[in-house]
Amino acid sequence: MDAERENNKEAGKLANEHYENFPVGSFLLPKELRPHIHRVYAFARIADDLVDEMHDREGLRSYRQALERAFEAADSKALGNADCAHMPLLRELATTSERFAIPHALFFDLLDAFERDLDQSRYRDFTDLMSYCVQSANPVGRILLHIVGKASRENLALSDLICTALQILNHCQDVRSDYEERDRIYLPADGLARHGVTELDLKSPRVSSGLKRVLAELCDFCATSFYEAWPLPRSVGGRFGLELKAILHAACLVLERMRAMDYEVFRRRPRIRRADSAEIFLRSIFQPWPPRAARKCP
Repeated sequence: MDAERENNKEAGKLANEHYENFPVGSFLLPKELRPHIHRVYAFARIADDLVDEMHDREGLRSYRQALERAFEAADSKALGNADCAHMPLLRELATTSERFAIPHALFFDLLDAFERDLDQSRYRDFTDLMSYCVQSANPVGRILLHIVGKASRENLALSDLICTALQILNHCQDVRSDYEERDRIYLPADGLARHGVTELDLKSPRVSSGLKRVLAELCDFCATSFYEAWPLPRSVGGRFGLELKAILHAACLVLERMRAMDYEVFRRRPRIRRADSAEIFLRSIFQPWPPRAARKCP
């Protein structure tokens, strides 16, 4: 029990280090569900570090194999091999998957997305980018809906809208760091070309007018997605519904800041600060309608 408690504590730390913009397994959720959600995000954080920090293809492959063994062990009620440093977390993740009937494919989709980051650094068009989000973002929302017992077809579709938009919003926030630190450009190449944006623009001290138009288009897509997905918190209900509403309000606050700074994301990264927590919480409680930042765009 002490080992499990320590593992849960470490998983929670990893989770909140990785997802800095939006609430992750916060106090808004039932206490008994938080460790399961933290395990999911910790699992993703470790894979992310293997790719972004260590560029360790073999390490990611070993991590995938360890996950397979953890699932097999859970199915057979065995202990599983312990030849992976992360096996304790993966065993607990397998327990979570079994308890909430989470499809194993969702976890492997996430690993496929991380592996894709090792192989692909440019996206030819919006469809190409969306295919990445299907693997890198949407599985997280689907896993969480299984954990809270709200994984209906309608809820999963709305969750996909939110997760894809959150992923693209992050790409807009991090366009400079993605390029400089990882040589990745997630913004669709055809959109960049249409507005006359080249890689030289990503090295400029200021955001060019063409790049601002690209970011504005993507942010409008995110706003529309958040607007269309706004019924999800009410459909889910309870404390997780409140958590979802907080995530949406936080995302809309980032959109507000992106627009207010005229998309000058090279100067500073628009983000959620600790001081914003109270405002987001109050919006989540007292503002049931979508904020202005989440609107249907023409």
